[in-house]
Amino acid sequence: MKARAYVNFALIKYWGKKNEKLRLPFQASLSFTIDKLFTDTKVTVNKKLIKDKITINGISDERLNKRVIQHLNLIRSKYNIKDYVEVTSVNNVPTSAGLASSASSFAALTLAATKAFNLNLSKEELSRLSRYASGSASRSIFGNFAIWDIGDDKTSIARPIDINWPEFKIIVLMIDKSKKPASSTDAMKESVENKLLYDEWVKQSKIDLDKMLIALNNKDIKSVGEIAEKNANHMHDLIESTGITYKTKESLKAIDKIHELRTKGVLAYYTMDAGPNIKIITIDSEVNKIVDYFNEYETIVCSKGKDAHIVLN
Repeated sequence: MKARAYVNFALIKYWGKKNEKLRLPFQASLSFTIDKLFTDTKVTVNKKLIKDKITINGISDERLNKRVIQHLNLIRSKYNIKDYVEVTSVNNVPTSAGLASSASSFAALTLAATKAFNLNLSKEELSRLSRYASGSASRSIFGNFAIWDIGDDKTSIARPIDINWPEFKIIVLMIDKSKKPASSTDAMKESVENKLLYDEWVKQSKIDLDKMLIALNNKDIKSVGEIAEKNANHMHDLIESTGITYKTKESLKAIDKIHELRTKGVLAYYTMDAGPNIKIITIDSEVNKIVDYFNEYETIVCSKGKDAHIVLN
């Protein structure tokens, strides 16, 4: 069974877990699932196997395979399944570069594996299962805009937001495709331990989320962009207080250019995740101006992506 799931970029960030095992967040997050970056994962039950056989982007890597096997074991134990599987996964997303490759990867794996095991799960249950492997993967079950709610193991799942805004775009600026210096998991743990700053982050995130929902419903790109920028900068300030930084000189140069664009009247706003690459938040009418202004970078213009889905039996 082959599944495709798309990358999502958070406009209101998920950063920090109150329960590591269940990956329960301290604060709700809101994201936009895009169409251009995705993962295709094929899972096939093979009764002859005595262990799982895994290939990711054409190679078998013990470190990457470990996370996949852990997730497969969780699904097997939860639904009393004994079979081993062959997994072939292909990312059209650079891994560990702050481009949410784990979100699309584990959403695709969850859907493909459960279908291969003849489980017919709701999107809510798929979101919950995906969360165990990667928190942001819970949102990649859904296309377009989605919220991942706080709560307990049962209730902390993603849900779609009914916003029809086809003009909304995210442009990825490929600053650096190489692996980032520190994993998100490690940086999150250190951020949470900085209790005074972290508590303020959680409090402000709730305010940001409430404002973002109003701005999205009003299709107010200026407010959406300003709130997303503020939220991303707050997250990076928190990260940098631990001594970890994801912003490179090239990242900062690109951010300066976005500020320059705005002085020229172009509606361009940025967000960053745990990596050096920049995502520009904008609308259709501004895309060509932005792409032309950033002609020294590879750019990927993204519209809304679909829900995770089966592409081949």
